Amino acid sequence: MNIQIITAPLIGGLIGLITNSLAIKMLFRPYRKIRVAGIPVPFTPGLIPKEKPRIAHAIAQVISSYILDQETILAALASDSIKEAYEQKFEQIFAQWKEMDLSFEEFLKKYDLMDTVNVAEQQIADSISSYLIEKCRQEELARKLIENAFVYFKDKMNPIMYKMGKKALKAAQEAMIEQAEEMIGEHGKEFISNYLDSIYVEFLGKSVQEAAVYAEKKMPDLKQQIWEQYTGMVEHKFGEFLATLNVQGIIEQKINDYDLHELEQMIMEISKKELNALVWLGGLLGVIMGFVNLLF
Repeated sequence: MNIQIITAPLIGGLIGLITNSLAIKMLFRPYRKIRVAGIPVPFTPGLIPKEKPRIAHAIAQVISSYILDQETILAALASDSIKEAYEQKFEQIFAQWKEMDLSFEEFLKKYDLMDTVNVAEQQIADSISSYLIEKCRQEELARKLIENAFVYFKDKMNPIMYKMGKKALKAAQEAMIEQAEEMIGEHGKEFISNYLDSIYVEFLGKSVQEAAVYAEKKMPDLKQQIWEQYTGMVEHKFGEFLATLNVQGIIEQKINDYDLHELEQMIMEISKKELNALVWLGGLLGVIMGFVNLLF
C-alpha cells in the first residue's frame, strides 16, 4: 500500500487548517508594526489594525447611509409599535386620573412636581406676554383701537359740533394713542402675566378627576391629537436635530476609540462560527489538493 495515499491528503489538510487559521489571526495580529534591526517586518501590523481608520470610515458611512439614516430613525420613532405602546399608556393613565380624588396642586406635590411646574408656568407666562406685547406693537393695536373708537364717537356726534372740535379731537386722539402705547410698553407684560397667573392658580384648585372627565367629554379625540403633535414634533424638530447630528462621525469615532484587543474579541464573537468554517474549509481544500497531487 502506498502510504502517500494517506499522508498527502493529511498533510494538505493540515497545511490548509494552519494557513487559514494563521490568516485569520493575521487579520488582527500583531497590533503594532514590528521592526528587526530597524527593518519593518512584512505584514505587520495586522490588516485590521493597519486599516482601522479606513474600515471605521467605511462602516460608519454604510450604517449612517443605509441602516441608521434619518428616514429610518424617524420612522422608528413613530412606528406602529410605538403608537400602540403610547395608546395603552394613555388609556392606563387617563383611567387612573378619572378615579383620582386630588386637586392638581395636591397631585403635583404628591409627585414632587410643584417646583418644576411653577418654574415652567412662569417661563410660559413670560414668553406669552412678551409675544403678545410685541405683536401689539407690530400691529399698532393701540392706534387701531383708539382710531376705531373715535370713528364710532364721530358718527354719534352732531356734524356741526364735530367740525368745531375736530382739531381738538384729533389732538386728543394722538395723545391717547401715545399714552396707550406707553402703558402697553410699561405695564402690558405685567397685566398679561398676572392674568395668566390667576388662571394657573384657578387651575391648581381644580380636581384631576374633574379635569379628566371634562377633557374626555369635550375632547374625545385628545389621544389622537397628542399623537399627531408628537409625530409632528418628531418629523420637524427631531428631524432638524438629526440633520445637524453627524451620525457617521459619531460611529466612526466610536470604532476608532475601541482598543484593538476589544475590537478583535467583538468581531471574533460575532463571526466565530463563520471564521471557524473558513478554517475547516481550508483543511478540506488541503485534503482535496493532496488527492489531486497524487494524480499527477
